[in-house]
Amino acid sequence: MKRHLWLALFCTILVLAASCSTTVVIVETIPLQYTNNVSTEFEILGEVMYESRNRVAGYTDLLRAARNLYNDCDYIIDIMIDQKTTATTKTTKPFLGFIGRTSVSTTTQTVYIMRGTAIKYVR
Repeated sequence: MKRHLWLALFCTILVLAASCSTTVVIVETIPLQYTNNVSTEFEILGEVMYESRNRVAGYTDLLRAARNLYNDCDYIIDIMIDQKTTATTKTTKPFLGFIGRTSVSTTTQTVYIMRGTAIKYVR
């Protein structure tokens, strides 16, 4: 009897905890392959650029940026990725020039710049 009571209490707490959570599902269609077939006709929509500090950001984010610029964008070709690294060195002098020691700190910031050509397939 005690075991059934604990099980019922556990299930109640589990149901309450699950009812407090929300789930958001976003479905996005992304082409996985591009073939340079001469029989495939496409229209060039224009160039698109995307900057990110996250190295993982890639084709999906670039395609999302292209679709924000060009609503009928199907694919991106001729993708180039540049890495821009900025190093900043900060030197702190001791108090009054002689009490303490000089400290040097360097911070590095990397930005990835992706660019490509947005196209629309002619159907």
